[in-house]
Amino acid sequence: MSRSHVPDPLETALSWVWALGTAAGLAMVGLLAHTEHSSAQVPLAQATLSAEDVPLADGPV
Repeated sequence: MSRSHVPDPLETALSWVWALGTAAGLAMVGLLAHTEHSSAQVPLAQATLSAEDVPLADGPV
């Protein structure tokens, strides 16, 4: 005689929490990787100024 396995409600709830947490974590890693990849193509700092770019304080306006 065989009995069918009836899962414990707590076991089912914890399984769902684990599955949803894993999915959310993977989505977050994917989102962070995407933003890092797209932001790597944009320079973070502005180009350095040359002597011609600096306005003179007492020069003609």
